[in-house]
Amino acid sequence: MTHLDRVAQDYRVHRDEIHSKLVAIMRERLLVHLRSLPGVADGYCRPDDSPAEQQPSNFARALTKEVGVLHRILSPLLLEADLRSIFSRVVALFHVQLADSFSKIDTPTPQSKRRMYRDVDLILQCMRSLPGNILASSFEGRQRELDQFVVSRFGNSPPP
Repeated sequence: MTHLDRVAQDYRVHRDEIHSKLVAIMRERLLVHLRSLPGVADGYCRPDDSPAEQQPSNFARALTKEVGVLHRILSPLLLEADLRSIFSRVVALFHVQLADSFSKIDTPTPQSKRRMYRDVDLILQCMRSLPGNILASSFEGRQRELDQFVVSRFGNSPPP
């Protein structure tokens, strides 16, 4: 192996470690937000739905803001392929973790269904805007976990 080959290999290893670290940071941030989800779920069941509450919860807004900040910071610094590599893993992680967490929440009333839908919809919009949201060939024609959750819980249209 030539010196240049070793340098190239070191670069690839270092790049992969950085990508893994960024994904790990987003995993930790997601877990922090998910710890607040039971309290958010209690709020879904409140009886009133005032105009001020017709927005996504602080949980959904804070989570999507953090993802957006990471994307804005990395976009001018990394190549598109690197962004896709990082965010495809973040999107996959979010789909699995969020679908699992939201599926454990009971939404017995129309208001609770609307509130949850607003949160899930905001999160899905955020994930769909990321470079890594492009489905890999192994996923073609198949919905991701959070999309499947939305269809199973709400059908093909938002709750009334």
